[in-house]
Amino acid sequence: MVDWYKVFSGRWKCPKCSSMEIIINEHAFTGSGLTRLLNWQSYEYLAVTCRRCGYTEFYSKQVLGDEKTAIQILDILFGR
Repeated sequence: MVDWYKVFSGRWKCPKCSSMEIIINEHAFTGSGLTRLLNWQSYEYLAVTCRRCGYTEFYSKQVLGDEKTAIQILDILFGR
């Protein structure tokens, strides 16, 4: 299990207020059709929220993958 707070902490910077204080929440959503009918949570996302201003960004867990891949992606996005 990935400690997402550890992955994002110190890497994510709020684009609105430049704070690096964050809250991480995991969300799962259903698709359409049969997955919705069966309530199968097929889309999983991380919500990274700025503690100072409340700005939130969503990241697909499918794209982030494991911890190593997520760190590489965040380093590319935030220039570390």
